[in-house]
Amino acid sequence: MSEPQEGRNQFARNLIDVITKDALQQSKNPHINTVFSPASVQSSLTLAFMGASGSTAEELRNGLQLGPGDRHHIALNFGEFWRTSCNYGDRGPVLKSVNRLYVNDSLELLTEFNEIAVDFFQSKAEATRFADSEGATQLINDWVEQETEHKITNLLQSDAVNNETSALLINVLYFKGKWQKPFMPETTSIDHFHVDRDTHVEVNMMYQEDKFRFAELPQLKARAVELPYEYSNIHMLILLPNEVNGLQELEQQLKTLDLADIDSALTLQDVEIFLPRMCIEYDVDLKQVLNQLGITEVFSDKAKLDGLFTSRSGQKISAARHRGYIDVNEAGSEAAAVSCK
Repeated sequence: MSEPQEGRNQFARNLIDVITKDALQQSKNPHINTVFSPASVQSSLTLAFMGASGSTAEELRNGLQLGPGDRHHIALNFGEFWRTSCNYGDRGPVLKSVNRLYVNDSLELLTEFNEIAVDFFQSKAEATRFADSEGATQLINDWVEQETEHKITNLLQSDAVNNETSALLINVLYFKGKWQKPFMPETTSIDHFHVDRDTHVEVNMMYQEDKFRFAELPQLKARAVELPYEYSNIHMLILLPNEVNGLQELEQQLKTLDLADIDSALTLQDVEIFLPRMCIEYDVDLKQVLNQLGITEVFSDKAKLDGLFTSRSGQKISAARHRGYIDVNEAGSEAAAVSCK
């Protein structure tokens, strides 16, 4: 596995560990569902890294698991990853990662940063009148809604920006794919889904029996099955704990889990699949989460973002939010995520 890819995987494992623990601590509901995209979070913060220097840049490099190399080398790897990952033709899944940089109209971006943003992150810089907070947030929300096919709406409240806001870095990740082996709607029925040993809810349970790549994972006390999407090498990997109460224990093991080990254990077998039809949306304040990953300075008055603007006055990222969405049904699945800094 290449070094950049291992860095992306390690960041994903770290983020999953922190967000799932944080969700349980913050929520009064012990059975909260989460959906988020490490790729979206990493994309937007890597763009911020391109404008950072000194200790701020090192925190971002280490926290995002960007590895060695100068900015150009990291930007090149990032751009190549998304170009090769988002090209499945007219028949395959839709997968896109789009960045946009909304800049206070009183500030001017450095030419070097703007070129990197355009060339490697497909990021368009747009001068925005943040003094008109309602108009600015409406502009941003409309763009996010359009790019996510209306799945993520009203991302920002009108008080999210003001005249002191320097810039907003936004990444939108959108995916829509059809199953290679779709579930038949007529086999979907109301059934029990066990939340824990003592609690169950009624759900629309999809069903099919066919050949899928499957594995028993005794070291995780779980099973795995892979559902492929048509005309692509993308698939959904589902991990199911053997015990009804085993989800939290399984989640705790994800931080050290190498998905390549699971992939190598999967073999084609006859499998019966019962899968709930579901639609989940989750909103998370990333600032506290990223602090736990060692990314703190970029949010403080000590932030060194002097590679962003021609003006060298103190700039920082004042907030970081992320919203994820996924819809899984008989035909396939649709997912969207937005990260905003």
